[in-house]
Amino acid sequence: LRALLRLARARRAERVFLEVRPSNPGAIALYETEGFNEIGRRPRYYPARNGREDAVVMALELLPEG
Repeated sequence: LRALLRLARARRAERVFLEVRPSNPGAIALYETEGFNEIGRRPRYYPARNGREDAVVMALELLPEG
């Protein structure tokens, strides 16, 4: 994840978005540790055992290094 963020900064990206299942608290915690914040949800986005599961949409504003 950190390598991807370094590459995004090097390519002058201003923000990074990702989606994660709410049933994956380990991934959510990792993304929050790196500075991502929840900005929305996509209802019933992922297939799930009992129907569909939302996607948590997260974003990180990239600041230039240094």
